[in-house]
Amino acid sequence: MKKIIVVLSFLLSTGLFAQEKVYYNFNVNNCEEKTAEGLINKCLIGSYLLNYDFVTIEDKKVSTDKLQKPIVLIAAATRYAPCIGYMPALNKMVEKYHDKIEFIMFFRDDAASINKMKPKIDNRIHLIASTKELENKKHTESYGFVHKLDYPTTYLIGKNKKFLNIIRGAATPSKQLKWDQVNDLNEKQLEEFIKPVL
Repeated sequence: MKKIIVVLSFLLSTGLFAQEKVYYNFNVNNCEEKTAEGLINKCLIGSYLLNYDFVTIEDKKVSTDKLQKPIVLIAAATRYAPCIGYMPALNKMVEKYHDKIEFIMFFRDDAASINKMKPKIDNRIHLIASTKELENKKHTESYGFVHKLDYPTTYLIGKNKKFLNIIRGAATPSKQLKWDQVNDLNEKQLEEFIKPVL
């Protein structure tokens, strides 16, 4: 009987430890992977979002732990062409899914720069300015959330605050791609990306 109790205790304790959550903020700062793909696939996807008390450029507080819907979190920069090219497709997704998904966009820029771009952004997207200049100028921090990938990067976070997927970049106009083709490509990619939480 004692052996059964010991075995059950061991199984219960290992089961509890196996279910311990690993959080994004720990993984993004401690991942040993050298590539963006390694960081995403081996360290970030599957981690969990801590609570972040973001403050929008309109001074509205958005606490991620109080959001009941899945989250699409976009890291952007106002002066990067792919971020500007991403906006029409993102606005379409917000129009279609704002009742099912919370959209947060945090920028590497200050509020003044974001306000210049604001007329191109759906007003249901929470706009967050960078709060800290990091030593590595490619990295951004907003209210404790650290972003170490390129711009735009879109994070898909489930209702349970688990990172489900991450995509980098966006199509932009070129000699080969016209605006309508760019919008179509970005829209299809975003639609497919958010499908798991609909």
